Amino acid sequence: MKSSIRLLLAALLASAQVQAAPAADVEVRFYPQKQVWSYQLDAARGLHSAVLQNTAIVNRGSQPVVVAQVRFDVMRKDDVVLSRTLHASDLDAAAKGGTALAGAGMFDMLKFQFSPKDLFGGPASLSATRTLAPGASLYVSSQVFAFPGRPERVRVTIDFEGDADDTVASLPLQHGTIAGHYRFPLRGRWVAGAGSTLHSHHRWAVPEEFAFDFVRYGASGTTYDGDGTKVSDYYGYAEPVLATADGDVVAVLDTLPDSVAAMRQAGETLAHYQKRLFESQDALLAAGPQTIAGNHVIVRHAEGVYSVYGHLKPRSTLVAVGDRVKGGQQLGAVGTSGNSTEPHLHFHLCDAPDPLQCAGLPVAFDDIEIPVSERPRLIQSGDLLETIEPVAAQMSR
Repeated sequence: MKSSIRLLLAALLASAQVQAAPAADVEVRFYPQKQVWSYQLDAARGLHSAVLQNTAIVNRGSQPVVVAQVRFDVMRKDDVVLSRTLHASDLDAAAKGGTALAGAGMFDMLKFQFSPKDLFGGPASLSATRTLAPGASLYVSSQVFAFPGRPERVRVTIDFEGDADDTVASLPLQHGTIAGHYRFPLRGRWVAGAGSTLHSHHRWAVPEEFAFDFVRYGASGTTYDGDGTKVSDYYGYAEPVLATADGDVVAVLDTLPDSVAAMRQAGETLAHYQKRLFESQDALLAAGPQTIAGNHVIVRHAEGVYSVYGHLKPRSTLVAVGDRVKGGQQLGAVGTSGNSTEPHLHFHLCDAPDPLQCAGLPVAFDDIEIPVSERPRLIQSGDLLETIEPVAAQMSR
């Protein structure tokens, strides 16, 4: 009899240990926190894409929980437009990836991408498995969705092993571009060397998700004349950089040299160049995130709306912090300072007065045409762009 009672007690204790904590003890957090913006994939067909950059599942309870699956639903009212489920094997891989990032110090080194305080609600304590000890988190990166129309939110549902109810959280989906009128920050013909499309590097970085790298091509069919080993070889170098709208200058950096060593050398193989480039980027990160944008100007246009003009030519800025500028006023000149592989203008809008510690915002320019486009649409990577006189200016004449 005593043996049977001991076995019964042991079974009850084991059951209590594996039972999941109540759903209220598990929190789903995001970064960016406020919303996820979509970007146009195809104007004619009304297709858009959205990237849920960072999701964290945090156990706030006093007992361990085991995450069985995570489901992402794109919602229009109560209807599911698109659904994706991460099963046990996916979550095991996510857990390993998260702990690898934490072990390499990436959450601290790349705070602009993860913002651990916002994403985890404090210091990150990553779990190596789907079992989350009290205080531990499971990190899920870069969930990508493509959909028609304009659904309203992304819903995340966490299923647990055991009898606990699901945990459900949502993040609003924001469509279109930031309100206001913005002009192109350069004159003439340029190419969007990198934009907000999914195959470009910008889309996967929180501050640069809707950023552009603008380069200029010449009759040579390249961005430079000669062998491209000198900044003066490049057609875009030293071209005027213009304020995209009226605003107040809140940041200026003007003293960094052009990153000539980061440019590809004549006769250098691509493999050797990429290896050398990665090493130089590591050195820039170690020097501090401010060096990534190189020389730059930041202008405040409205509450939570700032324009960033990066990689400017050394000593070329014509404005100072506190200046009031008008749209179209020259701020500086195109250069290749910071994390730059050749002379170009890096431009983006974001929600804070810092080139990296912010979340990107999509923008449409009033005064550009895309000559190869069959209809007006947002800029995609690789587009040829030509500035035109804004319609408002034409009507005022």
